[in-house]
Amino acid sequence: MRTEPDVDRAALLAVLRDRYGFDVAELSFVPFGTDSWSYVAVRQDGDRAFVKLSRVAQPGARPGSGIPLMAALADGLVPVPRPIADRDDGYLNVVDGFEVQVLEHLAGDSLENETAWPDDLYACVAELVAAVHASTSFVAHLVGRRERYELPFIPTLAGTLVAIADRSAAGDTETVATLRSMLAPRISAIRAAMGRLEELRSTAMTGDRLEVLCHTDIWGSNLIRSADGSLHLLDWNGALIGPPEHDLFMFGGTTFFPAERFGWFLDRYERSFGPVHPDPDILGFYFYRRNLEDLAGWVGSIADDRMEAIGPAATIRVVADLLAEMPLIEEKIRRVRASLAGRDRTLTEPLTDG
Repeated sequence: MRTEPDVDRAALLAVLRDRYGFDVAELSFVPFGTDSWSYVAVRQDGDRAFVKLSRVAQPGARPGSGIPLMAALADGLVPVPRPIADRDDGYLNVVDGFEVQVLEHLAGDSLENETAWPDDLYACVAELVAAVHASTSFVAHLVGRRERYELPFIPTLAGTLVAIADRSAAGDTETVATLRSMLAPRISAIRAAMGRLEELRSTAMTGDRLEVLCHTDIWGSNLIRSADGSLHLLDWNGALIGPPEHDLFMFGGTTFFPAERFGWFLDRYERSFGPVHPDPDILGFYFYRRNLEDLAGWVGSIADDRMEAIGPAATIRVVADLLAEMPLIEEKIRRVRASLAGRDRTLTEPLTDG
């Protein structure tokens, strides 16, 4: 669970008052998410707003890059929270080393802690993913990133593995020592996974492919379900133009959606979007890239003592989960391949959600 950031609350309240005209009566931390921090601000008049904090962007990054896109999507294309402008019609402010965005508050519950979703919810998610991809022609000009199949984290991960292995045990923190004991027997497997990812990258980069708007992180933490059952999709800073597989892989074998049901999900996605032909190797590229990129990030946070997000114990648990997932990826690819090969329905046949 996310821990509250070390931010000056008085300074944050002052920004909400002076920049957005919010006379805040209550500011409540929302302990969800992994790369940002969230609050609900309740104004004196009872109105609410969602306040999102992110670390100030590194040089070359595009701060608040998802905001214009969200504003466009909110006009009937995809259900998203509408960004709220400040007094200068801007959408981004800075407080205490954090970028501040203010968004429309959506009454509902995050799906982050739900791991067994009913079929009707999965069907709604499939329709939501289809709506995202179908919006491409309307919003592509607002998306500054395209999928280049880059792997910038690989040298960092490789270097961190070497550093972890070479560090003197006498200088270790307890968390680093625990990390070393977890990584030491897996270093060969991690390097093999990095090599496999490079192979799949070569496949992904060949040929012409359908490209759509991709959210790139459609999972429970970024989904809000309202009382009427409708879904809204949060956090668009990772959006890019890329192959549909970049979003679809999340439903091809995860803790919340098994690989053998990928065809079931695609049936419902295609009913709204139209036919697609996912490539199992491209899905495999995203399976491996997500696993290794997340591993690089969490291992790096331990090595550099940057564990403010969820604390040392929880960070170690995340690393353990990623290491446990790694040897299962090839089986996941095989199951997806079999699921795709076994699809025998057509779009003209009736579908049931059972």
